[in-house]
Amino acid sequence: MKLAFDARCENGKASSFTRVLELWRHAADVVGLEYTNWHEGFCNADVLLSPNSNIAPIKGPVKIAALHDANPLQPQPSSWLRRAPAILALKKTARNLQLNADHVITGTHFAKESIGVAFPVLGDKLHVIPHYPSSIFTPGEVDYELLSQHSLPANCILFVSALHKQKNWDGMLAAWSALPSELRLNHPLVFVNSKKQAPQKTKPGNLIFTGCLNDKVLLNLYRSAKLMVFPSFAEGFCLPPLEALCSGCPVIASETTSMPEVLGDSIDYFNPFEMSSIMTTLEKHVALPRPAIDHKPAWSAELTGSKLFELINNI
Repeated sequence: MKLAFDARCENGKASSFTRVLELWRHAADVVGLEYTNWHEGFCNADVLLSPNSNIAPIKGPVKIAALHDANPLQPQPSSWLRRAPAILALKKTARNLQLNADHVITGTHFAKESIGVAFPVLGDKLHVIPHYPSSIFTPGEVDYELLSQHSLPANCILFVSALHKQKNWDGMLAAWSALPSELRLNHPLVFVNSKKQAPQKTKPGNLIFTGCLNDKVLLNLYRSAKLMVFPSFAEGFCLPPLEALCSGCPVIASETTSMPEVLGDSIDYFNPFEMSSIMTTLEKHVALPRPAIDHKPAWSAELTGSKLFELINNI
C-alpha cells in the first residue's frame, strides 16, 4: 500500500497539526514505512493520511483523518452558551468525517471513547495512534548561557500552553499568586506560548511571557525549571508535560480527561476545578527539594510507527 501524508497544513505557519505531521513522518521513518507528501493535485497513493480533520476533496485513495479530541463537550467552567460555536463546529466536523473519511485517528483511548460516545456514527472508524515526545527531550546539563540569551530564569514555575480558557492559565496564575511572597520571588512564573505580552487583566509581578520558543530553548527551560504545571480542564493528548518529564522536570497536572492515561502514576494530580486543590499541590511541590526525574514514557516513535504500519497494512 502506497502511503501519502496530507501536507497542506505546511502551507501556512507552524501549528499543532504541523507538529503531528512531523511526529508521524519520523515514526514512519523509524519503522521503515515508506511515504510521500501530498500538497495538491493528483494523488497516486493508495492511502492519504491527514493530521487534522480537513479531508482532501479528491477521489482515489483511502482517506484517513485525525480528530484529536471532543474537548468542547467536556466539563469546563465556560457556559454551554459560550462553547456553542465550538460545539457546533465539532458536530460539523464529525458529520464531515462520517461522510468522507474511511478511518479516523485519535491519540488516546480516552479521546476515542469520548468521541465515540458523542458521535456513535464514528465508532467503527476510530483508531488510537498515540503521539510521543521528540527525542530531543532528555535529561542533561542546562545551557544557562542559552537561557540568559533569551532572558529566561532557571528554577521557575513553568506553564507551557496557549492562553485559552480551556487551558486554565488564569487558574495557574491565581494559584501561583497565592504562594508566599518568598516562594514567588524565588520561583518566577513563566508562560511559554505564542504571546510575549501579558493579557490586559494580568497584574504586574514576577511573571514572564516568552512567546514561541524553539525546542532547544524549551528543553533547557524544562531541565532548569523547578516545576511544570499543567492545569488544563480537558485534553485529547497532553504532549508538553510529557516532554517536561522526559527532560527531567517534575510535573503536576490535572486529574481530568486524558492526563492520567498519558502521564501515568509517577506524578501528583489535582482537581483543576478547585483552586484549593491546585494551590495545595503547587505549594507542596515548590516547597520540596527538586527531585531527580528519570521518566521512561510508554509513548515512542517505535510505538506510533508500528500502529501506523498496522493500520495502513490492514486496509
